[in-house]
Amino acid sequence: MLARKTALSTALAVSASLVFSLAPVAVPAVADEVTPPAVTEPSPTPTTVAPTPDPVATETPAPTPTETAPATVPPKKKTKAQKARAKAMKVVRAALAKVKKGQYVRGRSGPNSFDCSGLVLYAYRKIGMQLPHSSRTLSHRGKKVSKKNLKVGDLVFFYTPVHHVAIYIGNGKIVHARNPRADLDVSSLKKYGHYNSARRIIKW
Repeated sequence: MLARKTALSTALAVSASLVFSLAPVAVPAVADEVTPPAVTEPSPTPTTVAPTPDPVATETPAPTPTETAPATVPPKKKTKAQKARAKAMKVVRAALAKVKKGQYVRGRSGPNSFDCSGLVLYAYRKIGMQLPHSSRTLSHRGKKVSKKNLKVGDLVFFYTPVHHVAIYIGNGKIVHARNPRADLDVSSLKKYGHYNSARRIIKW
């Protein structure tokens, strides 16, 4: 009986081994089959922690500079000589402006007709000065100056006794209401002749 059980067990073992050997062999995947991609979980984004500012090392921002308007520089005051020259030039310009169209008319002092002292009166009124309408009287006004020290605006007198006056304009020239024939003219002081004296009405 025991021998029968042993033989049966041996038969079952052999049968099982035959079944295992006859099982289908796994076929490897062909080349055109796509292997599904591996699923990867996203890595967590690192959290940046701002450093706590050091109260000692923190710099206080510099204040924004405020633009300020440039300081206004007051104009320099003119010297006495500069003021005097400005007045003299104004007198000369006023007289020269009448040379082309002005006419000589005895006893007149502008605006377009003049005699010699009338032209002087007209020009000096431009700087607020009132003078007598007489060349002889004018020859005693202001300060006497020599011929070599003449300045722009000085009055120059002619003949003896004085009966003609002109305004010195610089560079040896004068402007005057010359006579009814020549009317107003710019002349050479040297060439005109008959020089008598000169006076400075404007204070330098």
